[in-house]
Formats: sequence, structure tokens, C-alpha cells
Amino acid sequence: MNRKIKLFFLPFLFILIPLLIGAAQAGAQGIGLKLYGLYGSIGDGDVYEGLKGPTDWWAQVITLSGFARTGDFKQFDNSWEAGGDLIFYFTPVLGIGLGGGYLQTLPAKTEMTFTKTANPDIHMSMNPKITAIPVRASLYASIPMGSALRLTLHGGASYYFTRMEFAWRLGTDSDWIQVENKADSKGLGFHGGAGLEFNFSSSASLFVEATGRLAKISGFTGDATMSTSGGGSATDSGTLYYWKYDYGPLGIIPEIGIRDPAPSGANYSDVREAEIDLSGFGLRAGFIFRF
Repeated sequence: MNRKIKLFFLPFLFILIPLLIGAAQAGAQGIGLKLYGLYGSIGDGDVYEGLKGPTDWWAQVITLSGFARTGDFKQFDNSWEAGGDLIFYFTPVLGIGLGGGYLQTLPAKTEMTFTKTANPDIHMSMNPKITAIPVRASLYASIPMGSALRLTLHGGASYYFTRMEFAWRLGTDSDWIQVENKADSKGLGFHGGAGLEFNFSSSASLFVEATGRLAKISGFTGDATMSTSGGGSATDSGTLYYWKYDYGPLGIIPEIGIRDPAPSGANYSDVREAEIDLSGFGLRAGFIFRF
């Protein structure tokens, strides 16, 4: 997290800490359990560019050999999330929430087929997935707008335990190579939202809200496994890097992968640890139960 973002959210911490102390001293005015589901998006970061680059490069090489292609690389920035918060109200309007959830990108497997007369079909696939478990603390405001309606506002900090994985495969039905990468990291992010709460009764309500998330995670480490149709297999461990590789007339291609040590050489440029951008927006709905 860069210095400007930390400074931007520093005033929030100075507000939240006294409220936590005050809530503990005064005693809670009530407790709410908030359960939700969310449909939204993430930014992907280096992952989308680093997976699309080599997939498109191989497609270019195969089509230059006279094969016809069907299929295109699929975007994988849509996501779903489910979770809950336990909210401790220290006034009728203000509260502090502690909670967590599970976030995952929606299935978006790229599948391409290359055909040429008198040749076996060549298949290429790329199957990425990003998951995260956020653990968060939030400041809540629930403002009455009548007997059955409330305006809700919330914001806070989250810690994201994140995994990135993908499986790339190229070959015919009988002769193929597959590369799998799985890497984990964790990091700090921030979130906020605003919506409406519709009261069924004094103890239960339905809510809908728009939410935003700011979180960029790096420092991923994990394993890369290469296997073949012949039964061979090899696994290496290391750090998830992003780089650009110069293939000469075929272009400069962005790539990502797990390496140890970092990629180096005359054809490599812009080598750095890969960053996954979980930042995005979503629409969230669910229920709040008050006790």
C-alpha cells in the first residue's frame, strides 16, 4: 500500500479508535447480525495482462502455421462475495462492525481450438481463479428516514488473505503440456458503501447497497507445476513475478509466473513482483437481524 493511500485513511483510524474505546466504556446499545451476498468486479492487476499475453502469443504462432482458430481470451474480472458482520451499536445510529467473508472470481475459462486439414486439432485453455478471505472492521451509520426505512453508510479497513491460481494447457487430445501456478499472499485494503435498509420489524430488515473496495496485494509465493501427457511432472517454488519478454518479430509479451530467482536476461524487461488488484465495485444485498 503506497504512502499516499495510508495518509488518506489515517484520519479514519483516529476517529475509529476513540469510538471503540467509547463503546467499550458506555456499553452497547444493541447488536446486529448482517448477512449478505454480493455481485461485483475486481481490477485483476497484473494477472489479466500476464495471462492474456502468452495465450494470445501462442494463438498467433499456431495460426501463422496455417491453423484456423475458434475462441477468444475471456475476461475474468467479475466476482461474487458472501459474508457477514457483527455490529455493536453504541448509539441508536452509530456502530462498529467486525466480520469477514469469502470472495471469488466467476468462472471464466478460455478455450481455443485450432484446426487444419489432415492435422489433429490443437486445443489451448487457460483457467484462472482469484479468491480472497477478507477480515474487516467497519464504522456503521444507520440513519432513520421514517418508520420503515433507514439510510446506511459504512467504511473501514480489511485484511485480505488472497490466492491466485491458474492452469494453462496446450496440445492435442493425446499429446499435451500443462502448467499450473498457485500462489498466496495477504495485505491491507479499505472498503465502504451506502444503501437503504427496509425494516420488516424491530428485529429484522432487508438491505441493498452499493459498495467499493480498494486493495492491491503483492508478495505472492507458491508453486508452479508442469506436467505432460507422457507422465512427466516437475514442481518449482518461488515468487510470483510479472515481466515482459521480447520475442523479436513476434512482439514484446507481458507474462506472469512463479520463479526463483527472478527472471533475468537481455530479453526481459519490467521485471517485478506481480500485483493483484482486488479493487472494484459491487451491488450487495442481504438481511440484518437485531438483538
